[in-house]
Amino acid sequence: MDVINFSTNWNNKLDCKCFTTLRLKNPKKYQLNKQYLINLKKNPIKKAEIIGIKTIFFKDINEYIAHLDTGYSLEETKNILLKMYPNIKTHTQPFYFILLKTI
Repeated sequence: MDVINFSTNWNNKLDCKCFTTLRLKNPKKYQLNKQYLINLKKNPIKKAEIIGIKTIFFKDINEYIAHLDTGYSLEETKNILLKMYPNIKTHTQPFYFILLKTI
């Protein structure tokens, strides 16, 4: 089973039945209806299935997405992403906004 790793439980989302994650677009790894082991700080905490994937760009991340995914403002969320992915080209790098459901 593939793994999705989280370093932080942003917005306590991993405690919810359904939760989101912003990831660099990777169609080989992230697939609709596929099940994943969810790790928090390298520790397995649950299994989840991807039930939705939306391709977006850095400029498309808005307050709604930012607050839902991280619990922080748009500016703070974008700064978090830039720290996580320091080498991305923000004008061209697609992201996935992924919706998962705990199984």
